[in-house]
Amino acid sequence: MHCLFFHINRIGTDQDRPYPEVNATLFRTSADKAISLMKDANLVMSKITSSNSFSSELMAAAQQSDQKEVERMIQSTGIKKKPEITYNPDGITMNFVDYAGDKECCHIITQLRWV
Repeated sequence: MHCLFFHINRIGTDQDRPYPEVNATLFRTSADKAISLMKDANLVMSKITSSNSFSSELMAAAQQSDQKEVERMIQSTGIKKKPEITYNPDGITMNFVDYAGDKECCHIITQLRWV
């Protein structure tokens, strides 16, 4: 077994910091946009939990691979950002994404099982 250790003591120099200077602007923007995405996800979850007919119809549409109907139903909950929606025999996944300028800044992913 070989071990190689070396240490250069540069306390107090800019070379100690391997990351760029802290600028929390994008971080705060991402958090703000994530709050909006969480509100959208909450609208969908609330509709699913409060309506037997909605949850049954959504599940049936997904199990029949009716992507347009699934998207229409999710959009009908009043969300502002349309999520990427995938489903399989076990459940549904909704990936809510937002951008800050041209940068993807946040995701809220919900995965719900029905089997």
